[in-house]
Amino acid sequence: MLEATELTRVVVNKSVVPERRGRGRRGYGRRPAVRLLVYAQLKGIHRDARLVKHLRKNPEVAESLGLNGIPDRTTIGRWRKRLSRVFKKAFQKLSEYVQMLVPTEDLIVDSTPLEDYRDPDSRWGKYSREWFKGFKGHFSVNQLGLPLKTKVTTGNRHDSPFLPELISGLGSNRVLADAGYDSRSNRKACR
Repeated sequence: MLEATELTRVVVNKSVVPERRGRGRRGYGRRPAVRLLVYAQLKGIHRDARLVKHLRKNPEVAESLGLNGIPDRTTIGRWRKRLSRVFKKAFQKLSEYVQMLVPTEDLIVDSTPLEDYRDPDSRWGKYSREWFKGFKGHFSVNQLGLPLKTKVTTGNRHDSPFLPELISGLGSNRVLADAGYDSRSNRKACR
């Protein structure tokens, strides 16, 4: 757990410029917010309520990420919307570090449902023969399970069209994916 927080701290500190201190309430700050979002991605925690629960059970994580308290789930949701560009940049930098440290031999691509019944943008989708409402997280990871690329779509989107985007520029010997990604164009993209 601490390795994920340390790696997150290094990546975010190099990617995110801290905001200036002004008048008013202190707040959490931009760097701790982005650190938390990157940490959640690394740990596979995609729901804001679950992230808050995780932080309450592990207050040392919140402290090591630089948070002065545990934010509410609605605060985390606002951070996701407001800091999405910065988060993508930090995650891309993290991916570059991972690829430098561990050359990618096998690239594994898969998706997972991210249930969210409250968000008005969420859609009904099917995953492993069961229905869910929310979004899908599409991921490419290396042979050690370290994340390299990610994309979030509505729950009703099929997995197949996103494979080329998830493997482009990652250079691996093999691409492993389930039958949901099988298509002529995807086989061509893997060559």
